[in-house]
Amino acid sequence: MKNKLFFFILFNCVCLALPAQQREKRPFWKVELEGALNNYDAWEVEPSITFLPIQYAGISLGLLFTQPYQDESISGVSQNQQFLWSSTTDHAASYFLALRPGLQLNTPKLWVGRDKDYALYLSISPGLTLPLSANNEFNIDYYPNQTGVWTAVRREHVSNKGARTVYYHLRTAFSLEVDNGLIFSVGYTCSDFDLFGGSRNIVIEGRKIDLPKHKLMHSVSVSLGYRF
Repeated sequence: MKNKLFFFILFNCVCLALPAQQREKRPFWKVELEGALNNYDAWEVEPSITFLPIQYAGISLGLLFTQPYQDESISGVSQNQQFLWSSTTDHAASYFLALRPGLQLNTPKLWVGRDKDYALYLSISPGLTLPLSANNEFNIDYYPNQTGVWTAVRREHVSNKGARTVYYHLRTAFSLEVDNGLIFSVGYTCSDFDLFGGSRNIVIEGRKIDLPKHKLMHSVSVSLGYRF
């Protein structure tokens, strides 16, 4: 009799606990695709994934793709003025790929709408930017310094040494989350990431190449995400 009573009580406790667990259940993961423009006149695309073990904090990992808008090669004149030189590929001196691990800190959600099915909140995400790879290398072709002559007479391979491997960034975002898990965000990122840092020490014809330089990189972004 005591055993039956015990199992009856246990069964009722489990049945009562299940709805509570369902109410407490929440998504721990978020995937996001962000597009941005920065002050290097370059675009950025960054897919990322975030794990939120607690409601207001988590860790994220993004893969940054970036490139200047204009298709321009690096070029110059040889020291003896007899040849023109030019990189064989566009955007040879800029980074294209970087890894972005970081933290994500969210404010409590402000639920709005008639049915309270829209949430507004702010996010702050400090993190690292790790260029892949840190030092650039590329080929340059030499052409006779004559009008109308564009047949290369020589090719050289140049490479960089001593580039920074770690940069820092701080991202802020204002987000609108729909009850079904969709997230729309606008954001701003400030970073000391040097888009041309992988080519600063390359020497061609006795001189370092002249590249754009900013103290900080500023990016304005929009993104679409989903919680699950």
